[in-house]
Amino acid sequence: MKGCNGTLEVKEINYQCFGKCVKISNGIIDAIVTINLGPRIVFFGLTGEENIFYEDSNRAYRITTEVQTTGNDTTFYYYGGHRLWLSTERSAKSVLPDNEPVVYSVLSDSVRFIPPKQDASAFQTGMEIVMGEGAADTMIVHTAKNCSKEVQTCGISAITMLSGDGLLILPQNTEDDITFRPNRSIVLWPGTDIRDERLHLGNRYLSVRQETGCSKLLKVGSNNILGWAAFVGRKYTFLKRYVHNPQAVYPDFGSSCEFSLHPDFAEIQSLSPVYRVEPGMGIKHVENLSIFRTHTCVDPEDEDGIERYINNLN
Repeated sequence: MKGCNGTLEVKEINYQCFGKCVKISNGIIDAIVTINLGPRIVFFGLTGEENIFYEDSNRAYRITTEVQTTGNDTTFYYYGGHRLWLSTERSAKSVLPDNEPVVYSVLSDSVRFIPPKQDASAFQTGMEIVMGEGAADTMIVHTAKNCSKEVQTCGISAITMLSGDGLLILPQNTEDDITFRPNRSIVLWPGTDIRDERLHLGNRYLSVRQETGCSKLLKVGSNNILGWAAFVGRKYTFLKRYVHNPQAVYPDFGSSCEFSLHPDFAEIQSLSPVYRVEPGMGIKHVENLSIFRTHTCVDPEDEDGIERYINNLN
């Protein structure tokens, strides 16, 4: 398998408290994916360097469900890292326990992970991690197939949990519309204070400051036309890219990107449109994830500075 050093390294390892995992590396970026459970991308970082994803080693973040899987545990654990959820137009996220072994297959330049289908869901989900030769970024292909005999309405949410303090940045659409229709939306969740000092609404960028240890709820979404979001941490900058379709219907009042803050981590979530999925058919949502070394502080009130910083990443 090709990679930056002639081979894409794929091997099974035991990682932290997650048990058996698959480590994927092209010599520039390392990713570790759980296969005893999930799947979750629990590690993501530059080769030989630290993890920029949050790891919930103590299983502190969980949701108790009434769903019984083939095992006995009805609890959904966040586990940390990167995960896939399903959503509908009204944003009823599917939260099903995924604590069972995962099947994976190694392809020419990627590794595909398929969890067992949950009886309570009409969909079979999957996640494929693609690393190209010499690439400083990674493509994640999230999939969901309708295994039922009925038409289903569904979208995909790709959620990344990031550790440490930092600034989350989301671009605002600045294009004029000669029909005078609205060109951007800001969506707030219950409990979010529009006057929260961590939230800054600029004309070109929406930014949210993550302060580890702060328990005050903050969650905000937007119709992110430009299709990217960033987290500028103390050592690393994480950039998530995806395609926003302005003609499509999105959940959460039209949101294709959402930020949420928690005491131990920040989440960046990108959402696909909501699709009408015929029996036997599937949908996919593709993200591109990149890591850069943070080279300066970013002031949320300095929009020119934010623009220069983001442009210099590419």
